[in-house]
Amino acid sequence: MRWQQLMHWILALRPDWEPDELGGFRYLEGGYSNTNYRFRYGREEFVLRVPGKPTAFTDRAREQSFYQTLTAVAIPEVIGYEVETGHMISRWIHGRLLADLAPAPDRLAAYLVELHERLEATAAAAPEVLGRVYDPVAQARLFLAAEGTPDWIRQLGEEFQWNPPERVLCHNDLNPWNLIETPAGRWFTRDWEWFGRNDPLFDLIALHQGLGLDDALLPALAKSVTGQDSQAERLTACLTAFWLREYGWANAELAAGSTRHEIAVQRDLGARKLAALA
Repeated sequence: MRWQQLMHWILALRPDWEPDELGGFRYLEGGYSNTNYRFRYGREEFVLRVPGKPTAFTDRAREQSFYQTLTAVAIPEVIGYEVETGHMISRWIHGRLLADLAPAPDRLAAYLVELHERLEATAAAAPEVLGRVYDPVAQARLFLAAEGTPDWIRQLGEEFQWNPPERVLCHNDLNPWNLIETPAGRWFTRDWEWFGRNDPLFDLIALHQGLGLDDALLPALAKSVTGQDSQAERLTACLTAFWLREYGWANAELAAGSTRHEIAVQRDLGARKLAALA
């Protein structure tokens, strides 16, 4: 990507900025659905997000309203957004990805409890913006229609019913690459494209699986998040819904021509996880 194109996109989002103050462009590795670039304006640093092809359950107008509404949760400050393209400028957060750390399990649970409580409080004040229901299985079914999905996985997706016993406002893509810990120990949560009301344990599963934690930790973590005992069936349902989506997304990306090794790894891992759950 030539830096002139990046400047064009940035200035379309911030026409009040001076072109001569832009510089330090750097491609950020790790994004799957979006391409991200770090850059400098004056002495401050920012990130430009450039979405790839449209993805199911992504609503850019809702996402923009979400960022404008969500003030009670630590997220990177959004200073430029274009609904038509999904291009977004956010302030750079100095810190380390949670994927590169080893957070204590009790801190994960405490973070999730606080996150969902703050999200619910915000949702109650702005239900017209934050009232969307998110169904990971409905999204997975769209992905599973792609070429190369084994019949048994497609059938599992068609027959599986997603009926959470409770729904709260969730992130729904809460992998450890979407969390940044600052040097002061504060956690910032990014990439809220799939926000919506869902089982709070779905966010727990995303963090737990992304960090590769021991399955034996799940019951205690689930109790810490929901305050309830004996949630084995609920956890199995969340795991199944999560891996149907993760497998489906990865396989659909590969079927569409992606050659990224990490996506192939996710597809193969998802198949193994689903086989163990089926």
